[in-house]
Amino acid sequence: MIQRFQARRKRRRSFRFALGSLAGAVIVALVATGVVLAVRSPADEDVSSSAAAAGVSTTKPEVTTTPSSTSTARSTAASQSTTTSPAAPTAAPPPSVTPSPPTAATSLPSAGSPPTAATSSATTTSPVGPGASGSPSPSTVPRAGKVVVIDPGHQADGNPATEPVGPGSSDYKAKVSSGTSGVATGTPESELVLAVALKLRDALLAHGIEVVMTRTTEDGDLSNIERAQIANSAGADLFVRIHADGSDDAATSGIHVLYPASIKGWTDDIAAASKEAAALAQRELIAATGAVDRGLDARSDMTGFNWSDVPVILPEIGFMTNPAEDRLLATTAYQDKIVAGLVRAILAFLGVG
Repeated sequence: MIQRFQARRKRRRSFRFALGSLAGAVIVALVATGVVLAVRSPADEDVSSSAAAAGVSTTKPEVTTTPSSTSTARSTAASQSTTTSPAAPTAAPPPSVTPSPPTAATSLPSAGSPPTAATSSATTTSPVGPGASGSPSPSTVPRAGKVVVIDPGHQADGNPATEPVGPGSSDYKAKVSSGTSGVATGTPESELVLAVALKLRDALLAHGIEVVMTRTTEDGDLSNIERAQIANSAGADLFVRIHADGSDDAATSGIHVLYPASIKGWTDDIAAASKEAAALAQRELIAATGAVDRGLDARSDMTGFNWSDVPVILPEIGFMTNPAEDRLLATTAYQDKIVAGLVRAILAFLGVG
């Protein structure tokens, strides 16, 4: 009996000892956990939780924070930032530029409205535009920053409908006449002056002048008001209207240049500059061709002058009613002389070397 009692008490002591040991272990574990939580910073928790969510290790390299090591670390970080960023895409080489064909401009207002837009037959030609065969490339042609509008007179078919000779005028003239023709060659004036105008265009392009053509073909229908409005819309530094002359006297020959007389409210703001350009053109044309010098003519009755807001001249390059001069005008060599004279005059007027 005594032995059973002693064995039972021994078992109770062993149980209490085991229970106490377990409790002590739990307390130690709790204390250790509290210490760990106390020493961890909120920033570490944010980094750890973000990294854990991304599946990235949160182990940090050991860093020695001496001044030299700190600056080295910054330099290394900057270097790594540069070399690891995505490479910028390589820019593709610019596409080759092909001169665009002449583009149509907007339609014009009615004859009585102010000139604001170019007609659909107007053609803007770049410095190496269509037809500029032999002209220097864009890289070799300096841009002069000047604009010349060239108007080859007339067209295949005249237009007898009338328009006012000036803004608000009660006097009316045909919108465009059919012009004269060669008595020896039979060439229409419109064809001759178009050929010369295209050569003049190419020559001016070679000097870096921007050129606007009112027409480049025999087709189309452009009134004299519309031609002036093309020059106005282009902001031309000079408007050059190329014509050939005719006379009842077959012996009459030579060159003369027309310009607008000064008319208040119409041409008084462009008359002086136009006369200057006309004088240059007359001098250079006679020097280039050796033609009879018929001088300058100030005109007040020309629609294309009175509607112009920019300096304008009209060279009459010869008489197609004179058989000898008509044949001469049909030759390439003589046309080239006319163009050379006009180019020198235009460049001098524009102040382009």
